[in-house]
Amino acid sequence: RLEPVKQAIPKINKYPILLKQQRLIQDHYDFLRCSVNKNVLICTGWIIQPDCESYRIKIEYAVGYEPKSTILSPLIDPSKKIHMYNDRSLCLSYPPDMKWNEKTEIFRFTIPWIAKWIIYYEIFKGNGGVWEGPESPVHFKESERNRNKDRAFI
Repeated sequence: RLEPVKQAIPKINKYPILLKQQRLIQDHYDFLRCSVNKNVLICTGWIIQPDCESYRIKIEYAVGYEPKSTILSPLIDPSKKIHMYNDRSLCLSYPPDMKWNEKTEIFRFTIPWIAKWIIYYEIFKGNGGVWEGPESPVHFKESERNRNKDRAFI
């Protein structure tokens, strides 16, 4: 009887990828402070835009996955209507439209998307609760929230 040959899945060293993402973020956005903990890049800071409230954000990135982006302040009641999960993290993209991998640059996508979400939320507050931001073809589910942990630490 022949035993199946087990192929070793190559492991990538995630730390250099996380450091590169950190450098790119800090080179482009001086309001964010970042550190790496348990193979997750964590960035926090305040987004301050003209004519808007200030928002404290947190971005958690596990290599190869869309970052988990959370509004820490002000406290906002989560709702599907505003694309915010119950843990106050944001639904910023539709997975079939954006395939995340270890080369996807957070500074080019996630941070501008958060800034746009804030503008759409400010409009939502002022226009009677109508979301004017982009919509995915299906409503999101809590089970589809973005990851904030590396599989090696789960």
